[in-house]
Amino acid sequence: MLDPGQQQAAHYSAFISYSRHDSRLARWLQSALESYRMPRRLVGTPTPRGPVADRFQPVFLDLSELTVAPDLLDELSAALGASQYLIVLCTPRAAASEWVNREIRLMQQQNRGDHILAALFEGDEHESFPPALLNAEGSRQPLAADFRAQGDGRRLALLKLVAAMSGVGLGELVHREEGRRIRRLSVLAAASLAGMLAFGGISFYALNARAQAEAERRKSEAMVNSLVTDLRGAVKPVGNLSMLERVNDAAVSYFRGQSLQNMPDAALATRARLLTAMGEDEATRGNMATARSHFQEAARTTAARLAVAPHDPQRIYDHAQVEYWLGHYAWSAGNPADARRAWSEYERLARELVERQPEDPRWHLEAGYAQSNIGVLDLRQNLDVTRAEARFGAALRQYQAALKLDPTNLTARSDVSDGLAWLSDSQRVAGKLAAARQTREQQAKLLRATLAHAPEDTELRKMLVVNEIAFGRIAAAAGQRSEALQRFRTARTMAATLAEADRDSAVLKATSRMATIWEAHAQLAAAARHSRQAPPTVPPCLRTSPEDAGAEAEDWCRLLHARHALLAGDRAQARHMIEDVAAGRLKPGAPRLSARFGLDYAQEIQDLEQLMATGKTGEGDGKGEGIQKGEG
Repeated sequence: MLDPGQQQAAHYSAFISYSRHDSRLARWLQSALESYRMPRRLVGTPTPRGPVADRFQPVFLDLSELTVAPDLLDELSAALGASQYLIVLCTPRAAASEWVNREIRLMQQQNRGDHILAALFEGDEHESFPPALLNAEGSRQPLAADFRAQGDGRRLALLKLVAAMSGVGLGELVHREEGRRIRRLSVLAAASLAGMLAFGGISFYALNARAQAEAERRKSEAMVNSLVTDLRGAVKPVGNLSMLERVNDAAVSYFRGQSLQNMPDAALATRARLLTAMGEDEATRGNMATARSHFQEAARTTAARLAVAPHDPQRIYDHAQVEYWLGHYAWSAGNPADARRAWSEYERLARELVERQPEDPRWHLEAGYAQSNIGVLDLRQNLDVTRAEARFGAALRQYQAALKLDPTNLTARSDVSDGLAWLSDSQRVAGKLAAARQTREQQAKLLRATLAHAPEDTELRKMLVVNEIAFGRIAAAAGQRSEALQRFRTARTMAATLAEADRDSAVLKATSRMATIWEAHAQLAAAARHSRQAPPTVPPCLRTSPEDAGAEAEDWCRLLHARHALLAGDRAQARHMIEDVAAGRLKPGAPRLSARFGLDYAQEIQDLEQLMATGKTGEGDGKGEGIQKGEG
């Protein structure tokens, strides 16, 4: 262990050990540590680690910082000796890295195991901690800062590392950090207000003139409205939630301290839109309880405004948006009854907008979204394919009406594609395979025509991957196994190409993984039909948490392994796999079809039970194995 004097003499604050496949994460961590500044009130505070420093600089990252030396291990050992801490960036790739394990052992050989910190970014401790890390100092594991979204999250995990390296208690550090954040946002809010006031040219003396004060108030409210609409619209595509939070807080500061009873209608409308936007941001973060409170508060405002002018299209639209989000919250919270109530009201309001202004394409799109939402409930929750098909057909007609009114509307064009996908899925599950194929062909034609005008659009290419998987599932349901196998192979190749260019997309990884599993499923089906021995290998299943994008695919993978075990004669292994998936997926009140891929675990398990009992399955009857989510 370094004493305080050695700590001050160390050249590096930390040495980051990582797999070369995780270089992007490593660079982010290096930047986050080097740019972090300790709260001013803590700098210089005595701790067992020595006085608290202002910053952690420099942080050793990779071999580019080593000089050319005859013995690289000597150079590594010297770099580790010159570093206060070794931070191990833990992922499944790091666990398999010989160099990462070697760097850990070198640190241990210097009797500095207590200066090894683990930063968990992917997987869990069993699959992502390098063996040398798990064996450090016997059975004791080093401190783990969990950077995963379902763990501490990046902000709190970074503070855990900072606390360990500085000797400051985590509670004290979080408290100081929150105080600094509040002061920073207060300055931003004040600056925003100052900008509004300067924009309006308001002076203390001018406010004495009532008419001018009213005019300047309207200008300030217009500036706030610009924060809520224009600035958020510019920031949102970047996906930076912290930046959106700053925009939200700057706008909220305007309303703070004002009486809602005395607030002008335009300000009430802006406040309602702000609350809706804040709820949407919290929903994106997964903070559904906070999101719900924002939506409920917005709903009270929009309902009151609508009661004053019930035929105003803008007020109808504002209240419809809040009803949509209330339904979204209820559905995410596992309350389909409340979701149906909210979405039914959303559908009524959207229909009224179309009736009042039938030439406005925006209202046709809203009506389509509302029909589609209820269709999802009918299909996913209850497997009511008749009602679902009718809803998706109605939604598609609304999207097509919007596109006819505005042929250049790219949103409408995308929505038509999405509507065709949902309609085809409902047709397939209903056993109308010819109709399902024809509908998917319409979608493929539309996607390729759009892609010809936007060849660099990766979202369109992702939709084509999902479209190809859907064709495979239609073919499999019809017993056309050769076509199904070819479709799944093509989809897997397409998805792998896209995933290589966008390695951070969890959804794309899950889609690629699903294509691989469907391909193996088709191979097993073909082997069983020809009474051949099952293929010797199937894709290994990965460990995931229920919140992971790939969780559905891995549970489906376990059922694939159950099918493989049955065909190989291992009934005990098959039974174990089936019961494992059933325990997690067939809970009372759970939707019949899964959330992301619309997989029918109940039907697949029933099919496997039938195979176990009779040696025959229900494949090729147009039923079972769920739907592909109509997102492409």
